[in-house]
Amino acid sequence: MEPIRKIEEGLKELYTANVGKIEREPDVDIYEQGESLLILIDLPGFRKDSIKVKLFEHAVEITALPNSDVPGRAITRERAANFPVQRRIELPFRLRVDTAKAIYKDGVLQISAVKAGELGTAELKID
Repeated sequence: MEPIRKIEEGLKELYTANVGKIEREPDVDIYEQGESLLILIDLPGFRKDSIKVKLFEHAVEITALPNSDVPGRAITRERAANFPVQRRIELPFRLRVDTAKAIYKDGVLQISAVKAGELGTAELKID
């Protein structure tokens, strides 16, 4: 068991040394609701003012910075809110960015927007 314990301790040291430097991707659920789109992103423990949302014509980008307002020396830091978060979500249709809204409640970021049509290619008949 001694070699396994040494490996575990080494991994724990590596993890602790890189807290706040390693980015994580949050879990995402996307729902199509008629002509609208609802995106739910798990961001438990983050402060609302540390979350940034950029909406593009056919993508959403989320970044969040870790909380560092707990006094004292951290012994173990494993919560998602201790790490920078970044995720870009490409969508199969365009969004009307002027209709988009974002709400952060109970650790979940909710983004809603109206779809503006599907992306893709089409073969046209020549008249």
